[in-house]
Amino acid sequence: MDLKQQSNLNIAIIGSGISGICAAYLLQKRHKVTLFEKNDYFGGHTHTIILPDGPDTGTPVDTGFIVLNERTYPNFIKFLSLLGVEKCPTDMSFSYFCERTGLCYASQNLNSIFAQRANIFKPKFLRFVYEMVRFLRILRKAYRSNGLPAVTLSEYARQKGLHREVIDQFIIPMAAAIWSGSDFQISRFPIRTFAQFYENHGLLGVTGHPPWYFVKGGSHSYVNAFLKSFKGRAVKSSAVSRISRKPDGITLDFKNDGPQDFDAVVVATHADQALKLLETPSAREKELLGAWSYSKNKTFLHTDTSVMPPSKRAWASWNYTRHKKSKPDAPVTVSYDMTHLQRLKTRQRYFVTLNPQNQIPQSHVIKEINYTHPQYSFEAFSSQNELPTLNGKNNTFFCGAYFGFGFHEDGVKSALCVGKKFGVTL
Repeated sequence: MDLKQQSNLNIAIIGSGISGICAAYLLQKRHKVTLFEKNDYFGGHTHTIILPDGPDTGTPVDTGFIVLNERTYPNFIKFLSLLGVEKCPTDMSFSYFCERTGLCYASQNLNSIFAQRANIFKPKFLRFVYEMVRFLRILRKAYRSNGLPAVTLSEYARQKGLHREVIDQFIIPMAAAIWSGSDFQISRFPIRTFAQFYENHGLLGVTGHPPWYFVKGGSHSYVNAFLKSFKGRAVKSSAVSRISRKPDGITLDFKNDGPQDFDAVVVATHADQALKLLETPSAREKELLGAWSYSKNKTFLHTDTSVMPPSKRAWASWNYTRHKKSKPDAPVTVSYDMTHLQRLKTRQRYFVTLNPQNQIPQSHVIKEINYTHPQYSFEAFSSQNELPTLNGKNNTFFCGAYFGFGFHEDGVKSALCVGKKFGVTL
């Protein structure tokens, strides 16, 4: 069956994150689409909380997806434009704070790098700054000349004789903040993929960083705009429990509802969830989807400033904390300064913190959320080139940010690949 010649197929999409939303937007052009979401809200990691009370009642604060840029998010930006959603400028600075040593610094400028003024006169810290810049230059040169070996991030740093402090206090913390992974997970990141991401985002140099933006009115603005324009059916609080595939179509079973039949299904969930839903996965589906594992991150929206570095000069957009008793496999602790990131004009300051080891007082907690993020390994990355080959077999299609680096642009690109199978695009 040539899908590009078909119309009015009855298609189910499971998962309303960016991948599922974009797939639904595309497929509705020629087909009957039903979008199923297990949560009580649409959006997946696009989760904006409207402050329920207090001095800033009604203010939208993002807790999952926050920022984008024009260089590396071209398809997502086109999607926003089609929905009539605006973006506003922000910045993407990083800070590091170690409870054990007391060291803190941030990346914005010399004032924030030397947030602790005594570090100006410490040869050890000056060497640390020099080694940071040197590593980025070495990595950029090696990446551009295709000279990177097939080793992990930590192994490459050791091969280059990098000081341990630079690995522990800069390279791994910054990457852990980006991918929401533990220090151990990040240390196993393939160096070639790490360098590719950093190069694309302008992170392999002191200058050349792309301008960053947030979605005006909170990231839920694009979800709401999609729902308003969607011609299909969107059902939340509807958890699919099983996908059964037959020669003539698909049957979905639900945890709290009866079965429903469709001509095709698009599975826009995490890879591990997708595999669990398939009643009879093929050997290839087991191999490629089974290559992925995920980490859980307990996330808090709150007003507790104690999560930030002790020197306010070191406050940044993303703030990594290494706790006194942190172990390499401990979940990352990173705090996002949402008042700064979203340019909120509020009376209180609002933060989103992943996995705080020091308890946030309940009086400061606004919302607790659990997110899961993909763990990137050689096995996971090696599956990516083959993942698109699963699409179309047994009337089943897959998309998700795990097809790429785990970000919104990757989700959109994976949905575009599904749309291409059906002859539709943005």
